[in-house]
Amino acid sequence: MSATHPVYALQQAWALAVKRQDLPQIQSFYPAEFRAFDAIKQLQFNASDYFVHWQQCMEFCPGHSHFDLHQVQLHSSGELALVTALVYCAGSDEQGNSQGCWMRLSQGWQLQQNNWRIIHDHFSVPFDMVTTQVLFQLSPEQGEPV
Repeated sequence: MSATHPVYALQQAWALAVKRQDLPQIQSFYPAEFRAFDAIKQLQFNASDYFVHWQQCMEFCPGHSHFDLHQVQLHSSGELALVTALVYCAGSDEQGNSQGCWMRLSQGWQLQQNNWRIIHDHFSVPFDMVTTQVLFQLSPEQGEPV
């Protein structure tokens, strides 16, 4: 990702807000209306549903959390930017038990009134088509092609 593009710094700030579980700060990166696809719970989210979902995810792992972006790529043209990344997301429950997995992230950013905003989030986890099992054990360290 080009460190000179403004979306680079914004996405790093967004990821830090997620890691800190700072919902008001997370919300500040989105416009009033957008569409999101997450790896869990429902097929799609509108703006109001998405932040309720974020809150529920944070409550699921109230302890120490990880939200680390890897292999980030940015493609931009004019007022639109597309960012793709692998994300390691992990958190601890109230007893200190940690759980996490690698996910894929695609984000659409749009320049709106001189501010870059996330107009689309898409988190996903790969699955095996034959067994229909989610492949939580995959990681980029295993030599997965990316």
